[in-house]
Amino acid sequence: INGNMMKWIQSFLYNRKVRVTMEGINSKKILLKHGVPQGSVLSPTLFLVFINDLIPELPQGVRTALYADGLAVWSVEKHITIAYKQIHKAADNIATWAEKWLVQLNAEKSSTTLFTLSNKDRAGEIQLELNKLLEHN
Repeated sequence: INGNMMKWIQSFLYNRKVRVTMEGINSKKILLKHGVPQGSVLSPTLFLVFINDLIPELPQGVRTALYADGLAVWSVEKHITIAYKQIHKAADNIATWAEKWLVQLNAEKSSTTLFTLSNKDRAGEIQLELNKLLEHN
């Protein structure tokens, strides 16, 4: 991206100020330093462009789905231990990518789910570490 398109995106993202209005009273305006404007039709596209270089960093066998402001990662394997290893490696790679690009992962918006046809695997618990925060299923 360069030229006029780059200038337009920069003007869209930089020097954005917001304020809160509650019961007719306005707060002081504050400068937004991170992220894209919520509710803008352009924001999901910018997010997808931003996150696009993460996908090649994920291990082989891991599947992904990108959507407006998020990423789903899953593994389909015959043996659950292989799926666990793939997902944990993916989580490590995502954390490394996030650290590189100064992205804070939100463990509260992250979850793990195990789908299996095996009765012996149903009792297992999935533990996934994101930014040193532990997520359980």
